[in-house]
Amino acid sequence: MRFLVAIVIVMAGCVATLPGDGGITADLAAETARMVVRMRAEIAPTPAPPSDGKCQNCDGLGYVGDGRIKITCTACGGTGREPKSVLVRPCPDGKCKP
Repeated sequence: MRFLVAIVIVMAGCVATLPGDGGITADLAAETARMVVRMRAEIAPTPAPPSDGKCQNCDGLGYVGDGRIKITCTACGGTGREPKSVLVRPCPDGKCKP
């Protein structure tokens, strides 16, 4: 039993550690970043689903729930139609206020 404890202590002390080389770490980081940028360029964005005018949140019903419990859909305001973007403001005359 003592022999086993001595072997464990010797093996724990024999773990090799590499010196901290900043050049290798920087090279690995730069190569990883290059590969990520290259892979993102290869991945095409998913196309938007075709719009049929119905709200995607409530499926055109104007409410969410199982039928017994009905809560007005907050995305479309209860209209059942696809909500307009809140980020794009209509500006027909070209003089929009911020």
